[in-house]
Order: sequence, then structure tokens, then C-alpha cells
Amino acid sequence: MAAPKINGNCYLCGKSLGKTAMKNHLLKEHASGGEACVLLKIEGACDKQYWLYVDAPKDKTLGAVDAFLRKIWLECCGHMSVFYGEQSQELPKARNLGAFETGDRITHEYDMGSTTECLITFAGETSRPKQKSLVRLLARNAAPVFPCASCGAPAAYICRECMYDSESPHYCEACAEEHDHKEALVTITNSPRSGECGYTGRLDVFAYTPGIDCANAGKRERL
Repeated sequence: MAAPKINGNCYLCGKSLGKTAMKNHLLKEHASGGEACVLLKIEGACDKQYWLYVDAPKDKTLGAVDAFLRKIWLECCGHMSVFYGEQSQELPKARNLGAFETGDRITHEYDMGSTTECLITFAGETSRPKQKSLVRLLARNAAPVFPCASCGAPAAYICRECMYDSESPHYCEACAEEHDHKEALVTITNSPRSGECGYTGRLDVFAYTPGIDCANAGKRERL
């Protein structure tokens, strides 16, 4: 069964839109400034309900995108990562973003054991005011809400033992206390890596807060 379509928020103005409408919104309403950039759409390759839009200057590299993805979606144990082109060729992290054309699609893989794969689409050319951020978050999906497998209430945890052989490995606070695999429960995160390996989302400072300049929430980290 296909995953439900989930809206997201524009981190520049707060508007709630679907994934495709968000791209059009960003290019129409928020493409201004003196710094020439690429607009990237990033999705979970196997779970497209998780998605991001980011911009980055054309002279920055795939390495900057890797660093950003590790922080917002992926980092758990310092695993290796790699980019692949459309012909499955490995791409150097030193490659400039300006070397790609609108419509190009590449993949990013983190962790060669319990791999999380992301699909990156070069969605267009844009611009922004000059700033320190290498990669700036523009929009993100709203966090999915999963029903508890036992009672149907909103879940807080995912079971790493159940997630591969159960259609519903999610549990609320109360039912988690009675679950057979308590030691395998981890907090649900807004990431395609939720439940994998040791991922907890501890580096993710990019939760959406209405009225806050979320796009620059992590600027001090200089991604």
C-alpha cells in the first residue's frame, strides 16, 4: 500500500503545501538574492513521505550536502556514505553542485550495512541573500503520525525487532511499557532512518516552529 501523501511547511513563510506544490512555491515566491544556488529536492528513496527542499550555492560541493543530510536525517555511528549518479557511477564528494543540470537525479547512501538511501533531484536554479549557511533548509515534510499497534493511539516509539516482520511496529508510551521487546524500542524520528541502527535524531535541530525563522535554525553550525 502506498504511503499517504504528507504536506510540509515552507521554512521561510510557514505555508503548508504538498511536495510538488512546495517546489513551485519556493521557485516563485522565495527565489531572490545575490547568491546563485541550486534547489534540491531530497526524499527517502524507499519512503517518499520523508522529503526536504534545500538550496545551496552552485560553487559548493556534494560534501556539503552529505554533511547536511547526516545532521538532519542520518548520523548515528559515523558510518560511511557515498553518492551515485544516474548510471550508478560513484560521484566524488568534491564535485560542485553547479556541475549538474536541472532534472538530474542522484542517490546518496549512508551506512553500507543497514543502508538508508536518499534520492536527490536537482529541481531548479534559484537565488538567495548571501549567508554563511552552505546548505539551507527551505521546506520539510510534517512529521508522520503512526498509530500504536496495540491501542491505536499516536505512537512514540518504533520497535527495531518488529519493524522487519510486522506491518505495525509502532507503540505509544503506555503500550511500550508492556511490549515484549522493550530494549529494542527507540523514539520515532522524522527521518527515513527512523528505527535503523543507533539513529535517534539527536543532531536534528530543524523541527518546524510556527513564527520562527526555522530556515536558519542551524546556521550557527555552518553546514
